[in-house]
Amino acid sequence: MENILFLYREIMPYNIPVLEEIVKIGYCITVFHDTKKKLTPYLPPKIDNVVFISKEKYNRRDLAKYAISLKPKVVFVSDRTNPKYNYTAVLLRRRLNIHIISGCDTQWRGGKQWFNVFTSWFRHKRFFSHILISGMRQYEYAKKLGFPNDKILWPLYSANIQNFIHNKIDREKFQQPRNFLFVGRFAKVKGLDILLQAWEKVPEKRGATLTLIGNGPLKEKLNYPEDVKIHDFMDQEELIKYSARASCFVLPSVFEAWALVIQEFAAAGLPLIVTSTCGATPHFVINNFNGFIVRKNEVDELSAALARIISMPSDTLVEFARRSRELSYSISPKMVAYAITSVVKK
Repeated sequence: MENILFLYREIMPYNIPVLEEIVKIGYCITVFHDTKKKLTPYLPPKIDNVVFISKEKYNRRDLAKYAISLKPKVVFVSDRTNPKYNYTAVLLRRRLNIHIISGCDTQWRGGKQWFNVFTSWFRHKRFFSHILISGMRQYEYAKKLGFPNDKILWPLYSANIQNFIHNKIDREKFQQPRNFLFVGRFAKVKGLDILLQAWEKVPEKRGATLTLIGNGPLKEKLNYPEDVKIHDFMDQEELIKYSARASCFVLPSVFEAWALVIQEFAAAGLPLIVTSTCGATPHFVINNFNGFIVRKNEVDELSAALARIISMPSDTLVEFARRSRELSYSISPKMVAYAITSVVKK
């Protein structure tokens, strides 16, 4: 079998179905990944024809030498800031004349990004032949880096939607009292302090509760009211059980380059309240269609959205939930797999 090489920053659960789809296409896969600087305790499972290797076991030259020996048909690099990976990409592109794909979930925001634009001829264009973007908000940055339209691929990310679509969507699920769900890191960028302030300002909760799931530096520092339930980081099987009991998913992030959880809980059949700064928002949330889009750091706006979900008739929330699931189908692991293998030279 021909090989495809992945140079990952960190393996996450949503990477697994993409790797499995590439194996189905007919390739074997070698994955280098970071095992020390991890944001979560997740460990990848064993997959036939997929080999996971800790990048810490190799120095720059040895990693490149090993990669060349594999003679991969294409290389995907998730972390284009990693010197070890970039060195490997340059050598592979020169010696094997293969395509090197850079992943990009970065939204164009200006400022320091102009440095990358001005140096892209030496860095990005030299390391990579293609760029794989997560969505519409990454396209502008890809163009500024100098990639022509035929070298810009999509999509970069997909939730494992098959795990979430089995939740029932019915009127009973959305009876009072309502349960709001947040899943993510307890960090400043996630806007949890804003969510808790907004929650306190909801005028009439009708017994509603707020469930927060995750770990992070702010977990022991925030003040939680009695109607807020806290749970540690959990695997997707447990998350699905909690989503089945939830009435709405809330993501109040100050900024998210993408935010895959939006697609996951859209697939789970939940109305959504998310901030406009999340990269995935325009793909999976349409205001007043399957949820509400609010501005970052706007306590009153977020509180009003929470109150609207509480006061909505169950039948309306059922319709919101069905629309969320419909939107979640717009990106799949198979699409990501074929986007990566589409540039293999025949």
